[in-house]
Amino acid sequence: MKFVIALLGLFSMVALLLLPGLAQAQGQGVVSGTLTYRDRSALPPNAVVTVQIAEVRPGVMPQVIAEQRFTSNNAQPPFRYTIGYDPARIDPNAQYTVQSNITVGGQVRYTTNQIVPVITRGAPTMGVTLNLVLVGQLPEASSGSALLLFGCVALAGAGVAALGRKALRRELRF
Repeated sequence: MKFVIALLGLFSMVALLLLPGLAQAQGQGVVSGTLTYRDRSALPPNAVVTVQIAEVRPGVMPQVIAEQRFTSNNAQPPFRYTIGYDPARIDPNAQYTVQSNITVGGQVRYTTNQIVPVITRGAPTMGVTLNLVLVGQLPEASSGSALLLFGCVALAGAGVAALGRKALRRELRF
């Protein structure tokens, strides 16, 4: 009996390890990795972790193409994530990013503050690490998804602005 239980446990572990590969074999793309933060405070059991893949284009609101959401249930970072997406929705010329936030009681407590490219332009799809930063108290009207998208737009806009300054400097050289 112990042998059967051990065998079932081993089979379950192997199945969990193979899930990303199975999803790809069935025509589904996968982005996976871990997310963490440096702050040493513990999350409450009702913390909600959200990870999103979004298509980012200059001057256009990012479009979320996939999302994973789960409750921390007393677990603490680092958290593993695996997001499946439809490869047919991917434009090879577009830029895709993965971002995350952690909310507690509807308030964003942690969020990514950098653009993390995935999927296209040689960007990875596996082993993608997200480092979240402490946000602090936000107004009650803010929502996690809207903030996540707003942060993505702001960061993409900053990147486009920096590229524009470089191009302008190049043009002004004599």
